Amino acid sequence: MILPISWNIYRRKKGLVLILTCTIIMYLIISYFKPNMYPEPMNCLAIENTDIKSKEIISDADIKMNNFLRKYTESQSSSHIKGWIEIAQDIFIYSAYIDRCPSTLSSSSLCVQFIGIALMNITDSDSSMSDLKCALKERSNVKELGFAFIEKLPEHHFKPYTAVFVYCTVKDSIIDLTLMYYATLYKFSISTWLPTYYLVPRVTSNLAVNLCVRPLYGSFSSISVIEFLAFYKTMGVQHFVFYRFNVSESIELFFEYLKSTNLSIEINSWDMPLSDDFIHEYGQIAFTQDCIVQSRYKFSHTIIVDIDEFIVPQIHVDILSLISYLDKTYENAGSYNIPSVLFCDEFSYDKNSSSLFRILNNNKRQKTPWAWGYRSKYIVRSSRVLHGGVHFVWKYEKNCYEINVSQSIALLHHYRRCCGLLQTWFLHLFSFHVLNDEIVIDNSLIKNANKLINDNLILDILKSSNITVFVDALH
Repeated sequence: MILPISWNIYRRKKGLVLILTCTIIMYLIISYFKPNMYPEPMNCLAIENTDIKSKEIISDADIKMNNFLRKYTESQSSSHIKGWIEIAQDIFIYSAYIDRCPSTLSSSSLCVQFIGIALMNITDSDSSMSDLKCALKERSNVKELGFAFIEKLPEHHFKPYTAVFVYCTVKDSIIDLTLMYYATLYKFSISTWLPTYYLVPRVTSNLAVNLCVRPLYGSFSSISVIEFLAFYKTMGVQHFVFYRFNVSESIELFFEYLKSTNLSIEINSWDMPLSDDFIHEYGQIAFTQDCIVQSRYKFSHTIIVDIDEFIVPQIHVDILSLISYLDKTYENAGSYNIPSVLFCDEFSYDKNSSSLFRILNNNKRQKTPWAWGYRSKYIVRSSRVLHGGVHFVWKYEKNCYEINVSQSIALLHHYRRCCGLLQTWFLHLFSFHVLNDEIVIDNSLIKNANKLINDNLILDILKSSNITVFVDALH
C-alpha cells in the first residue's frame, strides 16, 4: 500500500517533534543536576583551616626529634637488598623469588617470579609468552630455563610503563634450599644477575599480620610515622615493611634509628628509575606485588595502606580480633576491602586539644563513606592473592574472592587535605565536594588515647628525644 505524501510529511514532523522534545527534556535534566554532576571548583585558600596550636606542637617535636637524630650515627643494613635494575631494554626488575607457579600457569611446578615494570604495547595481550629467556645461577653453574611468560598488571592509568610479573618454570630437582641462587632475563646475552629469594611454603593456622606502606616520597613528619606505627602496633600488627623513595635526610635517619629498636621493621629502597610521567605513582602497583609475594608464607594476613590511613574496627578491640571474626565468617575470602572516610584538615580541630598526634586531635569526619574500590584499602590473605591493586585486589587463586566489609564493622580513617576533592554517588554519575558533606563527630580513636600514648615504642622514642605528649580528651 502506498501512503500519501502528506502522511509521510506528518510522520517526519512527528519524529522531529519527538526528538526536539527529548532534547529539551534532557537539557532541563542536565541543567537541574549539573551542580551535582560538575560542581564548581572550590577556592582552597578561602577555606584554609589554620590550626596554629597543633602545628606549633608538631613543629617543636620535629625540631627535638631532628636534633636527636643528628646525634644518632649507628647504621644497619636492610635484611633484603633490593633495587631497580634494567635487565633488558625497557624492562626494569625490582625483585625475584622462587615460589610455586600461580594456578593460572602451572600450580604443580616451581617458578622464578620477577616483579618489575615494562614498556607497555597496547596491542599486546595481558598474558603471553615473551621473547625473553630465563637463566638461574648458583656460583658458576648456569642453568637456562627457556622462554619467560609475562603478565601485565592493570592500573597503568595510560602511562607508557606498567607493572609486570615475569614467570619462568623450573624443575624442583634442580633447586637446593641450602644454596643461594641468582636469576636473570635476557634476549641475546646475559648482562646482570639478581639475588633470588626462595619462598618456603608453610601451612599454619596461626594468625599473624604484617603491614606494608606504599613507597614514601615528599615531605612528612617523623612524628606522623611514630603515630602510624604506634597505632597499628597496639592494633596487633607484628611486622612493618616500608619502601622509601624520595624522603628527607631526617626521615632516612629516623628509619635507621627504628631498625635499632625492638620494632620488627623492614626498610626497602625504592629507587624508581622513571618519573611519574612514565609510570603511575612511581610504580606503586609493583610495590604491592612485592609486598604480597614476600609475605605469602611468613604471615597469614597482610595490610596494604598509606602512611595517613588507619583501619579502625567498629565493634572489635583490635585488628586481630576483626580479622579472626572475618575469617570465621568468610572461609574462602581472599581479601577484606575496608571503606574509607575522610578526616579533612579543613575541618576545625577541637580548640582544647593539644595532642602531638593528629588522630587524637581531629575527631571530625565526613558522614558519607566512599564506595568500595574508591579510596578503600584492604587486608589480604597473601597465599590466596595473585595480583593486588591500589584500592582492591584484581586477581585471586581459584575459589577465592573479595569481601566488602560493612562500615558498621570497620572503617578506614584517612587524614588529609580535602579541598577540591570530589566524591561520586548514584552509579558514579553525580559528584559532590567532600567539604560539602555533613560533618560527624567520631571519637573512636580518642577513646583509646591512653593505650596509644603509653605504647612502649612511643615511650622509648619520645623519651630518647626529650619529647612530651600532651593529650586532652575531646568531648
